[in-house]
This record gives sequence, C-alpha cells and structure tokens, in this order.
Amino acid sequence: MKKLFIFAFTALLLLTACQPTPDAPIVVQKDMEQMLEKADRPENGVREAALPDIPQGRYTFSATGLDGRLRIAVNAEITVPETTAMPIVHVKRGGFPQELVTKLFNHFYAGETAYDASSEHVETKAEIEPLIIDAKRRLADGSYAEYGYTEEEYTARLKRIEERYSAAPETAPALPISNGTMHIQELENIGDYLLLNVDNDTASDTARTMNVLTPNSRYSANSGFGTHLYYRVHSRTKKTVEYNSQGILRTDGKNLPEAARKKLTISFNEAKALCDDMFAAAELSDDYKLGHAFLVGDTGMGVYSGDGKELGTPAENYAYRLYYTRMINGIPCFVNTDIGLDDSNNGTTSLPWYYEYISFTVDNGGLTYLSWHNPIEIMDAVTENAALLPFNDIIDVFEAMIRIEYEAFLNKWTDGSGEMDINIDTVELCLVRVRERDSEATGLLVPAWVFYGNNTVVSNDGSTLYDFAHGNASSWNKEPFPILIINAVDGSTIDLGRGY
Repeated sequence: MKKLFIFAFTALLLLTACQPTPDAPIVVQKDMEQMLEKADRPENGVREAALPDIPQGRYTFSATGLDGRLRIAVNAEITVPETTAMPIVHVKRGGFPQELVTKLFNHFYAGETAYDASSEHVETKAEIEPLIIDAKRRLADGSYAEYGYTEEEYTARLKRIEERYSAAPETAPALPISNGTMHIQELENIGDYLLLNVDNDTASDTARTMNVLTPNSRYSANSGFGTHLYYRVHSRTKKTVEYNSQGILRTDGKNLPEAARKKLTISFNEAKALCDDMFAAAELSDDYKLGHAFLVGDTGMGVYSGDGKELGTPAENYAYRLYYTRMINGIPCFVNTDIGLDDSNNGTTSLPWYYEYISFTVDNGGLTYLSWHNPIEIMDAVTENAALLPFNDIIDVFEAMIRIEYEAFLNKWTDGSGEMDINIDTVELCLVRVRERDSEATGLLVPAWVFYGNNTVVSNDGSTLYDFAHGNASSWNKEPFPILIINAVDGSTIDLGRGY
C-alpha cells in the first residue's frame, strides 16, 4: 500500500512538471506588484475598520444566464473579522516540527504506552500455516490449475511457503515503544521525510493510530508531495463507521434534523471542545479556530441538501465534521473543505502547492478522525494594514464575474447544453494564499472576499454532478466551497486551482 501511495504521488509530480509554460507570466507578476502598491496606498481604497457600506445581516442576489440554463441564488450571511487592520503576509510551505508532534503525541497517548508501528510486519508460523494447508489441498484436488499453475510449478510454490514457515518465529517480536519522535524516511524521487507511525496496545480492541509525514529538507519541502498528520480511532474487530459528505448540512448543533437528534448523544459544543483541546495541548489556541461545521452521515445514505431538506433515507450513524482554519492576528484564512485542493492547474512548470486543510470528525464515541495537511509557515508581514476596496465595488465585481466565469465553465464542461444551479450561503472577508510566480514554495496571504456555496450540473442525458470546480466534480453534494474569490485590494478574481 505504501508503494502504491508513493507511486501515485510520483506520477502526479511528473504530470505536473510537464504542463506548458504560460504565455505571459510577466503580466501576472506585474499585477501582483500593482496589487501590493494599491494595498499600501490609502487613497486606493479604505481601511478595513472604515468599511461603512458592508450591510448588516445578509446579502441577497439572483440572476440567470445562458437563456436560463445558469441560475444563481445568493442568500448569504456576511462575515467580517473583528480587526482594525487587514495585513498581507509572506508565507511558505511548512511542515510539522518535532516540538509540535511531541505535544500532539503526548495529548493523544497521555498515560499509556504507544508503539512504533512503522516497522515491517514479521510473519509468524500461525499466519503461514493456513497457506500450507490450502496449497496441499489444491495439489490434492488439482484446483491449482484454475490459477494457471502446472503441478510442478505448484509443488515448487508449496516448497517456498514451507521454507517461509520454517524460518518464521512462533510469535511476532514486540513493537518498539514510541515516545513520539519522528525518524527519517527516504522516498524515491521525493527526498527525505520525517515519519511517525504509532499505535496503542494491539491487545486493546480500540485502535488509536497517529501518522505524520513531514519534509526533512528543502528538496522534499519543495517536491509538491505534501505533508500530513492523521489521527484515527476505530475498532479492531468491528466494522468501522465511515462518514462521508453525502448529506452535508451546515450546523451549529441547533438545527439538527430529528433523525440526527435521536442518534447523536454528543452535543455540538462538546464536539468542538474536543477539537479546541487539541490545539490547546499544542499551544496553538490563538492560531487555529473553527471555520465551518457540518452534520455528516455514514454510508447508510443519510442524504440532506444544504438547506436541511431530507432527500433520502436517514443514516444509521451521524457525526459532526468540523473544519478549522489558521488565524493571522485574529483574522481567519479561507476555510478549505477539499483535502486534495492545490494550485497545479496554474499552467506553469511549478509543482503543486496544496492548501492547508484541517478536518475533525466527532461522533458519539468522541474524536474519531483528524486529518491535517500542508500547514504554511509565516515569514513576515508585507503590509500591516492593506487598503481595501469598498464592499459595493466587490459586489459589482461578483455580480458580473459569477455569470462570466460560470457561463464559460458550464459551456465548456457540458458542450454548451447543460444546466447549472449555484447557491451561495456565506460571504466572508478573510485571507487567501496566492503563489509568488517566481518561487516554488512562497506566496502571500492577501485579503479577499470568499463566496462559499455549491453548484449542481444537470446534463442533457439527465445525469447530475455536483460542485464543479477546478475541472473536477462530485457524484454527491458536498460541503460548501469557494464558488468565487475576489481580491479585496484590487478586485481581481483569485482561482485556487491556479494559485493566483
């Protein structure tokens, strides 16, 4: 499995490296320089604290395009950070330092022994013996021929299995005890990484595993391979409940459907506290906050639309999925709900840079899954207080560009025949990372207005796909994601798939 994982990422890197060079990269770089100039001049905009034209409550808008084939509906809460200054911040690809990993390890395995599970598995005689019995049976009844073996070949196979049995120990050696220290793992064509792979006592029915993979060199950091930290809790003997995004409902715990209220015994606040406790243990309480939270169901198909309308049979199990985001001086970055979101579609030879992603899943048993990917590292502030365009100017850009971009998008992906519905429920002023065009690993967090929502596409043949973005779509409705992002400094649109 590990080899397949590495191969898949290696293939991704090779494909990305073959992308064509853009026609006019200098123009894009000039735009970034002009944006920074505007951000530093108050006469080009107004400071965030002095934005009087941001309406209280909600922003509503509706429009159609392509003779009614494109339908846009906005009924969105407007969210603005409590700050007197919106900065622009220089950042680079980051990782998980040992100090942080140790704190999280101590938090998850407090008071118990954890074991290094990265060692190669050692086969025991008890594991090999069934293979010998089966091979002898097939030799006796001739069924080895069903697999393309001759009798001579299968006899030789049995001999090799018996040799493995002779060399195998009666019991597997005990796994070494881990104290949370990562060790070097060399990945072919990618470079050195630091790896941690631990488990609790395997005698316990409840498995609690933690896996970390983080760059150990500049070469690996810039490889585009990605960085991750997983923590998972599941039963070793019972089927694991798998929660998916089919049936997403945005929630704060007060709007749960009756079916979920009957099954969820843990409250939303209790679920959030478990996530907050992890960041407190890591001494990062001020650096990460809850962004968006949703109700999710298991594969029992608890299907709900974004407004809570029941579309199918309720799930057998429910959980909260909480997405956290990085905070910069009390200002949130955009909330990423797509684990695979990167800027590899930027038309350059640069390697992909994945956006930071932090997702917790909490059910009645407590924290069942944490997935934290690709943290950034803060370098310095380019400007402490950027001049921003008035909100009305941003809305003018939105109402024009939402039609222009999605009319072209819909025509391209449905050969000019499909229909699309766009629904937007949240508008947020936050920070969004854009890539510096002359660098593989550095970028800027810039103030931007993010319009979160979903879209649904119905093709002429009646097939339905959801959430078209960056050339991809889903077969089910997912969490709201950035439908459109507008740079709050210069009014340009930001494409996360391109990184600018």
